[in-house]
Amino acid sequence: MNAKKFGLFLLTLFFGLTLLNDPVHAQRSGGTFVFVAPYDGSILTLDPHKTSKEQDFLVAMNIHKSLYAWNSDENRPLPELADKVSISQDGLVYTYTLKKNILFHNQRKLVSDDIIYSYERILSLKPASPARRFINIIQGSKDFAQGKTTRLSGIKKIDDKTFSITFNKRIDPSYDLYQPGTAILPRDVIEAKGDEFGISPIGCGPFKFSTWTKGSEVVLERFDGFYKANRPFLDTLVFKIMMESASRDIAFRSKELDATLVGASQYPLYKRDSNISANLIEVGETNTRLVCLNPKYKPLADKRVRQAINHAINAKLINEKFLKGKAYDPVGWLPVSSPAFDSDAKGYEYDPEKALALMKEAGYERGFNLEFLGTGNKSYGIPVVEALVPFLQKINITITMQQLEGGILYDRLVADDYQAIIWSFNSGPDPYQALRRWHSANPNNSGNYVHYNNLEYDKLLNLSRQTTDINQQLTYLKQADRLFQADAPIWFSNYNKAVVAKQGWVHGIKPVAIEMMYQQFEDVWVDKSSPRASK
Repeated sequence: MNAKKFGLFLLTLFFGLTLLNDPVHAQRSGGTFVFVAPYDGSILTLDPHKTSKEQDFLVAMNIHKSLYAWNSDENRPLPELADKVSISQDGLVYTYTLKKNILFHNQRKLVSDDIIYSYERILSLKPASPARRFINIIQGSKDFAQGKTTRLSGIKKIDDKTFSITFNKRIDPSYDLYQPGTAILPRDVIEAKGDEFGISPIGCGPFKFSTWTKGSEVVLERFDGFYKANRPFLDTLVFKIMMESASRDIAFRSKELDATLVGASQYPLYKRDSNISANLIEVGETNTRLVCLNPKYKPLADKRVRQAINHAINAKLINEKFLKGKAYDPVGWLPVSSPAFDSDAKGYEYDPEKALALMKEAGYERGFNLEFLGTGNKSYGIPVVEALVPFLQKINITITMQQLEGGILYDRLVADDYQAIIWSFNSGPDPYQALRRWHSANPNNSGNYVHYNNLEYDKLLNLSRQTTDINQQLTYLKQADRLFQADAPIWFSNYNKAVVAKQGWVHGIKPVAIEMMYQQFEDVWVDKSSPRASK
């Protein structure tokens, strides 16, 4: 062996030994992963067309697949089941070509008829499917749902692998058709199983159903016929139903869980624990906490008063001290995880002197009384309002407050029977739809609870729909968000920070902005240091 070949041999041997001794590189395939289903004490169904519960979806989305899927790396939905998508010039017709190697867990190939069947099933289920609102974007959906037609006219089968969808208006359908509730299901299996499909489902996802112990756990097994090469890595995926945060904490610290959702009470403790803090995955979910300021109450009709309220409250201090840092400071309506978040925007500075000057300029130097309504939620309810009292006292606003149940609070909101309401609203993932809430054409009972009316804002939203250039769309939306922030129709409280803690042997957990627990486990793996790694 000459010197050059010998040197190459030594180099190869060195790297080989390094990989063998490095647990991160020693294993990607195999093992068991134990996760949590933390939102309820049970799971209702694994039929995604028949539920709206996040608890159900976080399990079901690893059994089933929708036409699109949320991509955490790009922070938007991308085509999942189709490898080619073409769009007509008017932006209304999308033609999809399915991937060739997609199998259901019963080994049957997925075809165009499965897409048509799934969307028609969602529209025709009785009682109505919670996912119907996502399918309503398809032309003919209303007539089909009402039984006026026997086929959904907006979907046309071209061949077994190709179909087209015509939408009611020019939109980005990915934000509706990635939803877990719009999963593509096998007609033959559903017709054979009937209601049993929800307790022993068949999908085309990376894991197939194994067992379900009611109130305890759901176990999924690797599907070897999954259409993505070398995926999933894990052999077994277990979801433990654990609603109590204290129980999750004990199980995680004793290494019985590979990852867990972190509650507000655990978050500061985990941040201080050097063994855990390095393995926290955080994301600003697409929710904005706020106070609606009703302009029908005379003082709040003046923009200067609303701006004064925003300057008078030290939101950053409240988020840091009262919410223990489990929140992101706001700069506008759209959260940090939104594709149209403006990283150059600045939020309202804490400036009590400027707040007083604005109150004087508006003729409210002596202040006024302001009634707050809210639930008992510690992150966006009356407990937060209590923290606002000393700040607003400095600009002579006297707070009274009333705690209500969520349903009653909502009734007061849509009835305009309030002065100020503290709550949390969805602000994504589609930035256009999130901002569309505040369009002047959107009435109070459809989400524009503060009667926001700015024609320049409306114009910017409309312009964003008239271009197919994504960057230009985002520019218009950022400008609209800046206008909304300047008009201050709300008090901007924070963006929710969702946190998952993982063990050191876990790889592939992503910051999922739409819902942190919506992990796509096809990409998750454990190294050899896991107590549940393959032997």
